[in-house]
Amino acid sequence: MKKIFLLLSLLLMTFSLTACNAQVEPTQDNTTANTNVKTTTETTSSSTSTQTKIIKLTTTNNQTIEIELNNSPSANDLYNQLPLSINLEDYSTNEKIFYPPNKLNTESTPKATPKIGTLAYYEPWGDVVIFYDDFRANNDLYELGHVISGEDIVSELSGTVTIEAMPN
Repeated sequence: MKKIFLLLSLLLMTFSLTACNAQVEPTQDNTTANTNVKTTTETTSSSTSTQTKIIKLTTTNNQTIEIELNNSPSANDLYNQLPLSINLEDYSTNEKIFYPPNKLNTESTPKATPKIGTLAYYEPWGDVVIFYDDFRANNDLYELGHVISGEDIVSELSGTVTIEAMPN
C-alpha cells in the first residue's frame, strides 16, 4: 500500500512541475483586439483630415453668396473646376441654374433632400441648381452642399457670376 501511495505522490508531483513550466501563448482574441484598436485609431486620424470647402458666388454688382460643399465626389468635382465665370439662369419659380464646364461624378453622392438653400446637381441635364424655394425630391438630384450666407438674395441673382473657392 505504501508503494502505491508513493507512486501516486510522485506522479502528482511530476504533473505539477510540468504544468508550472508551460508557457502561456497569446490567444487569437488578444491579437484581434490589438488590431481593432490600431484600425480605430487610424480611421479617427484620417477622418479628421477632411476640411470644409466653401465656395463664393459673386455677382457683377458685388453681391455674394457663400455655400458650404459636402464631401461628395460631385461636390469635389465642382470645386476642382473653380474658379468659374458663368451665366446663372432662372428655371421655374424656385431655382437658379448654371452649367459647369465638365460633368460631375455622382457615384456615392447623396440624393438631394428638399430644403431651401440646397445646392444640387441635376444629372440628366448636367446643371447645378441653387434652390431658393421649396422643391420635391427627385432621384436625379444629387446634393452638393447648402447656402450658409446670402440665402435671401438667391432669388434675385441673374447674369454672369464668378464662383471661386474660399481659402480655408
